[in-house]
Amino acid sequence: MTDRDAEAAGDETSGRDAARASATGDDAPALPDVNVDDVLADRSVRVVHEGSWIHPGGAARVAKALADAFDAPLTVGHTPDREFWRGYDVEFPFQARFHDGLSAKLFLNDSVRPVSELLRAAGFRGLDFDEDVVISSGTAAKWWVPGHDQQHVHYCHVPPPRFYARPTDGVVDWATTTLVTVLDRHFADYCTGMLANSEFTRQRVHRHYLRDRDAVPVVNPPIDVDRFEHAPADADDPYFVMIGRLNDMKRTDVVARAFRDLDARLVLVGDGPLRKQVARRRNVEVHARLSDDALADLVAGSTGGIAFAREEHCGMTPKEFQSAGKPVVVPDEPNLKNHVTDGEDGVVVPVSEDGVREGVRRVLDGDWEPDRVRETAADWSHDAFREHAREAVARIVAADEA
Repeated sequence: MTDRDAEAAGDETSGRDAARASATGDDAPALPDVNVDDVLADRSVRVVHEGSWIHPGGAARVAKALADAFDAPLTVGHTPDREFWRGYDVEFPFQARFHDGLSAKLFLNDSVRPVSELLRAAGFRGLDFDEDVVISSGTAAKWWVPGHDQQHVHYCHVPPPRFYARPTDGVVDWATTTLVTVLDRHFADYCTGMLANSEFTRQRVHRHYLRDRDAVPVVNPPIDVDRFEHAPADADDPYFVMIGRLNDMKRTDVVARAFRDLDARLVLVGDGPLRKQVARRRNVEVHARLSDDALADLVAGSTGGIAFAREEHCGMTPKEFQSAGKPVVVPDEPNLKNHVTDGEDGVVVPVSEDGVREGVRRVLDGDWEPDRVRETAADWSHDAFREHAREAVARIVAADEA
């Protein structure tokens, strides 16, 4: 063990101990109310994001928003798209390892993905930063261990479900996922505190990492609430939009089958293994990729949106629809139903084809107030994210030093 490891191990502070104590039934103090500017005034901050294998997604956008909120430099493990990070003070410590030459093809292979994830996490374990506070995004970045005079706040998108042991996947997979799960929980103990992107994720953090719920602030990721504008839908050609990967996890085919018997179109935006299958369905149109402007126009002119994924830990898409004043159809299960007040800014329906049909018909027959629907997305703006993220980090830092 290095001196730095010893310092970190010996500095498992009262904030972390309190979170553990609450999980075992003992009393734990709530995070204190603080003057955010006073706490953060003299502290330098760095944002660390694990990186992207294929293309930057929602987690990468959150990392940029965190850098904006704290005026902080970025460390991004690796990326296939450097242009995405243009304009930011950013470094890519593992770019050559994972994206240059033959290594790119090797590490993108699904059969070696567990090894790739482990190597990436181990790489973050070996990094040193000079900043007072490090905010990490992504499972691998969570493995960074702070020095005795640093704080590490982890923004949790979701505890890594792919690391949970699945004996049905074979002995090797069981052993690998079990090992990584143990290591993931071990390094999570070094985090000064955690943020969750939703109430659903906070519950998972409590279960997976034994953190007190009250010590894990929820900071919803930001969306560009002004990006989507409202336009009247064409009553003679109503259509609904569904955005995301075309796979079973998103229940793409369940939704597509439901539209066979509806007097409305389903426009799918995304790609995935079910693309050819769903494209053959009646009343279904597929766009593998659209520009930001084209997508905004598509949503603006729609009748409503559909978000029907299984175990959606955050769910930014419903808020994007609502920011355009469009009601959204969601399943009656966490976490998506938490984004909708049934009858006001969308409809909550059973998880089935009949449920989708019911939801679409209710939207078509409903009398929706676009301005009222848009109000429900206001708390997901970039300004709101900046305020909430800074306050949450300041409270965690103050609790750690109390």
